[in-house]
Amino acid sequence: MKSNIVILLILASFFTFQSCSKDDPTPEVDQEEVSSATLTFTEVEAEKHDDHFHYHDIQNPEVETIEFSGNDFLPPVDAHVHLEVGKSYRFNLKVKDFAGRESQQTFIDRADQHFAFILGAPEGSLAAEYADKTADDKAANVGVTGYITVLKASNSFTFRYLMRHLNPGVKDKINPKTDIFNKDFNQFAGANDLDLKVQFHLVEEGHEGH
Repeated sequence: MKSNIVILLILASFFTFQSCSKDDPTPEVDQEEVSSATLTFTEVEAEKHDDHFHYHDIQNPEVETIEFSGNDFLPPVDAHVHLEVGKSYRFNLKVKDFAGRESQQTFIDRADQHFAFILGAPEGSLAAEYADKTADDKAANVGVTGYITVLKASNSFTFRYLMRHLNPGVKDKINPKTDIFNKDFNQFAGANDLDLKVQFHLVEEGHEGH
């Protein structure tokens, strides 16, 4: 009889533990592993079509590349990016895992869990849109690839590219047209995969020292 009671107690404890585990509200832990990151900004031509733009490559474009490394993903010392007012730039993120393999595609493959926020620019100085595509050619709206247009000049500021790994269902709450510059990104529950920071200066054409 005692042995039967012990068995019943063990089973009861097991099912209680299982029930608690299923209800555990702990945020999902991201599985992406990144050892280094690179952001590249390439000048393109923007052609307006009704309420949207088409972007075209140009000859001899202006290109700015920033590599981030180390545990804190720091840019090179004195890194400083100049972009010109009135110009548009395609940006591309590349990341490598700890085996040296490019792995930015992982963010797009898991598009329902990822979104990049672009922070730090003075209000009204930049416009941006994302251009990621899934394997079946649908808009992913992740921010691995996109376009920014410089609307007005500004003093130097810390440009911040933050790739957020979102908890299940949270991506549906994000508006990809209005939330790219949303400073209150913490309202979208999750964790940060990347937090890249570099000094930016938005300048008029012909700015000395560019």
